[in-house]
Amino acid sequence: MFGLTWQDVDVARGLLQLRDTKSGKTRAAIMTSSVKDMFDSRERGEPSSLVFEDRRGKRIASISTTFDRVVKEIGLNEGIDDNRLRVVFHTLRHSFASWLVQVGVPLYTVAKLMGHATLRMTERYSHLAPDHLQAAVKILEASMVKAKPGKVLDIATRRG
Repeated sequence: MFGLTWQDVDVARGLLQLRDTKSGKTRAAIMTSSVKDMFDSRERGEPSSLVFEDRRGKRIASISTTFDRVVKEIGLNEGIDDNRLRVVFHTLRHSFASWLVQVGVPLYTVAKLMGHATLRMTERYSHLAPDHLQAAVKILEASMVKAKPGKVLDIATRRG
């Protein structure tokens, strides 16, 4: 995001073009309506100018300490000694993926939204949707019930 330029912002289509990502690939990110509103409220610069600049108008070099200060002030990491369980800026990305899975978004779609190179990277979130297999079978069952008579054979009552 620190390298985002105005030519990478397409509010009309709701897309951000992310360049120089961790994987080295350019990919699109989908904007929520509140993100679109935020971009609409900003004064648009030249296509090649940075969207987010530091106080000197240069590329931001690191994440502000504001996030860490707020996490500390509201006590999100109080009593947590294991660094793997502490709330850090990257937790926001993890929450994004977790919430998508919890509301039933397919892992393949989550992988694409996250920019994961393989589905295996996304599978760590699969435990958050333990009912998805049962839900899939229920969808199939509902479609079979709606099928026209004569199209589905009840094999349970057939004897050979």
